[in-house]
Amino acid sequence: MSLSHEKRCCALQALFQADQGGTTDFDLIRTLFEARAAEKRDSSTPHEAECDFSPAAVVDGMEWARDAWALRDEADAAVRERAPEWPTNRQPVIDRNILRLGYWEIRHHGTPVAVVINEAVELAKAYGTEKSPAFVNGVLDAIAKSAPQEATE
Repeated sequence: MSLSHEKRCCALQALFQADQGGTTDFDLIRTLFEARAAEKRDSSTPHEAECDFSPAAVVDGMEWARDAWALRDEADAAVRERAPEWPTNRQPVIDRNILRLGYWEIRHHGTPVAVVINEAVELAKAYGTEKSPAFVNGVLDAIAKSAPQEATE
């Protein structure tokens, strides 16, 4: 798994935690994630490797989560425009947060659109429902096409 993918996994898990109401204290989440990243785990245990990210990924992953969370209302509004039949409250929590992270990357982080969409679809395949990858792909593609030119280059 690439470091960039690990960062996205970390950010997504932090966003999920915040969205589920556990805590929006990203410093606390970071401390917990750093401890988990430092643990030695048995990769032969089912699903154990799915949550893996290195200590190096936690640093940027938590910043990405904090930034994406701060812009969640903006991201949710952009998604609502492109998928009015699926308002934020009806979306699976994981899809909603993949979209928030993808929106932030496209509009505010400068990550190439193709990379953002590919990574978001991979996260949707790993953590979402059967329909998540297509939904995430369609919504982020629509957001990217409406993004200001300088944000998508």
